[in-house]
Amino acid sequence: MSSESNLSHEPHPWIELTPRQVLDKLLNEIYTPVSALGSEVDRLASGSFEDDELMELIGQIRENVNVLGRLVVTLKRYTNEQGLENTSE
Repeated sequence: MSSESNLSHEPHPWIELTPRQVLDKLLNEIYTPVSALGSEVDRLASGSFEDDELMELIGQIRENVNVLGRLVVTLKRYTNEQGLENTSE
């Protein structure tokens, strides 16, 4: 069974939060990976890294994308459980 399936049986970590608290939590959790991605992409674009650092830099980008992906999944699950899912899809 996937970890996502396992998580769907556990109470949502944000279930007891108000909508304002959820937004505050999202803003706090999104800030770091988005800021890091900006810095990492700037390094790639400017070429300000050594050749042997490229794979490490790509790994850092991948990890920050993964963090953002997990946040999207958590937010999607939260909106579904709260009956807030987008019905226009």
